[in-house]
Amino acid sequence: MIKTNKEIGGSIEAGLLSREKVMAILRGIQGLKAGIIGDSCLDIYWQIDMTRSELSRETPHYTLPVVGESFTPGAAANTAVNLKKLGCSEVKLCSIIANDWRGRILREKLEENGISCEHIVLSKEGSTPAYCKPILRGLQDTVQEAPRIDFIHHSSWPESIVDQVISALDAMASQVDVIGVTDQLVSGVVGDAVRRRLSHWAERGKLVVADSREHISSFFGCIVKPNEVEAPRSVGVVMPEENAPLEEWMEIGRRLSSQVSAPCCLTMGSKGAIWVEEGAATVIPTMPVKPPLDVVGAGDCFGASLMSALGVAASGAEAVAFAHLGAAVSVKKLGGVGHATPEEIMDRYDQCRNGEGG
Repeated sequence: MIKTNKEIGGSIEAGLLSREKVMAILRGIQGLKAGIIGDSCLDIYWQIDMTRSELSRETPHYTLPVVGESFTPGAAANTAVNLKKLGCSEVKLCSIIANDWRGRILREKLEENGISCEHIVLSKEGSTPAYCKPILRGLQDTVQEAPRIDFIHHSSWPESIVDQVISALDAMASQVDVIGVTDQLVSGVVGDAVRRRLSHWAERGKLVVADSREHISSFFGCIVKPNEVEAPRSVGVVMPEENAPLEEWMEIGRRLSSQVSAPCCLTMGSKGAIWVEEGAATVIPTMPVKPPLDVVGAGDCFGASLMSALGVAASGAEAVAFAHLGAAVSVKKLGGVGHATPEEIMDRYDQCRNGEGG
């Protein structure tokens, strides 16, 4: 069964959701207890003033003078922060953080944002992932981002650490209403054993929403949230052409939903998203957002908004429309990972209702 845009009232944020419904979702989120499991990292921003650069005496290179430094939680940790910004009463994070300087800063930032770290597994092995972003500034306020410097964990975690993660997941799952999954790194937190445990909790009725770059079809019983690159790959088909009919994307969503025996939310950037549940595919477009834009962290905000709305009993299509509002707020925040507050979501809703976009 395919629901058309006409059947769902235009499907844009302000068409599918009434203002009262958005407010009801936001009120419900205030009592929601949410948990996140997955790969956490530290985002590091270095502000570099190239007007102060000088030729090194030791090497034939000009220096990169850092005049400012900031740290923010990234990946699963950023999704956790997004949930807190949305107003969740409790947010818990289950992850692995190494005992290094990046791990210490990351824990400090999480605690500053009101995120519970009681289910984080601390490891003496490995490395806390970090994405270091040099921002170069020159004459006349010209700005350019240099290639990112990454700290990565590049080997599988030992069985003893995996067992600790599963124990921490079980403890967290018993205390929260909804669980979000961020499976981002090749050698990350969410391996086969953790995926099986998440399926166990989903089978017991726990609402689990999974986001995975490489293994989205392996989350049996969990709501899956792939993007337009991950979804075709997960079902073994070539990514449709730019102007391919929506029916092709709907079929991909249905196939993935069938594989995991759970709903699928296939996101397609500015084209909106497709919600598939019990074979029915619903297209939920989104209103365009005017540039300048910064899409860093937009997926985390969308995912947090989606699972929050689902966690307070919004329908799938309503939750997707609500998530569009959150992502639209996020992409307007330049130079970092954007979040969305309840007030900002209501402002975005009113813009959409008035046909302003933004």
